[in-house]
Amino acid sequence: MLDPFRQFARSYGFWILAVIHFFGVIVISFADLDFFAAFTPLNLYLSAILVLLASQADDYPKMLYFLLASFTIGFGVEVLGTQTGFPFGDYRYLHNLGFKLIEVPIVIGLNWFLLAYSTALWAKRWTINPLLRMIIAAALMVGLDFFIEPLSAQLGFWAWAGNVIPWENYLAWFVVAFAIQFIFVKINLQHDTKLARWYLPLIAFFFIMLNIFL
Repeated sequence: MLDPFRQFARSYGFWILAVIHFFGVIVISFADLDFFAAFTPLNLYLSAILVLLASQADDYPKMLYFLLASFTIGFGVEVLGTQTGFPFGDYRYLHNLGFKLIEVPIVIGLNWFLLAYSTALWAKRWTINPLLRMIIAAALMVGLDFFIEPLSAQLGFWAWAGNVIPWENYLAWFVVAFAIQFIFVKINLQHDTKLARWYLPLIAFFFIMLNIFL
């Protein structure tokens, strides 16, 4: 039943996401920033659907487990962070990430999943050592965050107290990302999903270009 959708995602998913991110840079940089940045939740939902469809069918049970685990950890630590200031620092979510539960946008959990899955696949290609894979993937996630944080308030995503990004944010990102990567290594997904792997370069391109143009 899902075979046509799987084939569509594998054949066209990358190009769909590439076009969205390319034109996203253009319209956010040179048109109505706030209006188009508000489509970010839709983009994340679409990305997650395409990534899941593009995965191998026999990986689905483990994929869904990893989705649930990364979503729960990511969303849970964001709730802790917004309510207490630990472990990321003092911040609050703004208006462009959609529906919130306990002051945290639901889509944030999907963002943790997508980034964790994509970085895990790159790390898996570079080394077979489990510890190195976890370190590399977590480091990639932190590296991407360096490009996201300077734009977060401008894009209506989240804002830091005093407009200062605390150093503990990056340390906490690494620790949380490492924990999620530990789960990825343990469940041992067998297949490399090309679309999920290339999600990281696409999102990195998006935020690097916005840092240049905005």
